[in-house]
Amino acid sequence: MTPSILFYETDKAYGCFSNFSRHAVAIDGTTWPTTEHFFQAAKFTDPADIAAVHAARTPFLAAQMGRERHRSFRSDWEALRDGVMLQALRAKFTQHPALREILLSTHGATLVEHTANDRYWADGGDGSGRNMLGKLLERVREELLAEEGGAAPCWRVPPWIAHPEIEPSAMHWRMGGGEELLTQAGRFRDALPPAARAEYDRCFPVPANWARSW
Repeated sequence: MTPSILFYETDKAYGCFSNFSRHAVAIDGTTWPTTEHFFQAAKFTDPADIAAVHAARTPFLAAQMGRERHRSFRSDWEALRDGVMLQALRAKFTQHPALREILLSTHGATLVEHTANDRYWADGGDGSGRNMLGKLLERVREELLAEEGGAAPCWRVPPWIAHPEIEPSAMHWRMGGGEELLTQAGRFRDALPPAARAEYDRCFPVPANWARSW
């Protein structure tokens, strides 16, 4: 089964995948406070509306402004939105080296924006949403991987996630292949670049009964 990485809140593990994360992007000569600012401003044609979104103090306020239909909303937005999002993500993950490392480190995992608040960009909270943000992140990941020559280890979850039924000291498990699984997962984690390793550790805090083994 392909492992999944769920993200949403910016202060949680892999929150940097959210468009609300505070990572500025420079696109077409303009620097935007977040990808959310850029995305929401792209909905409008009037320079005053675009400037207003650009000046929004937070990505949340930018998102609110993007839903205001009294503004100069583009009639062709639904046809353009995926391309605009892809442009924003490409800028974000090429202009921030640490974010590039984190995204590449998830090679082989499914990326899922997990929230009931959105059924198009996210999974709808129950997996029935389209998760377009996750899919576009995976596309950018594959593009970056190709630039790196296509060589990247596949994502591995730690053993307490892969085998929650296992007691780490169980001799029959350790002798029956568990030691190799533990070694492979540990090598994957240890080989991650610093930013990616820190995010991995945030996602998978070590349980007390695994502390000595891990």
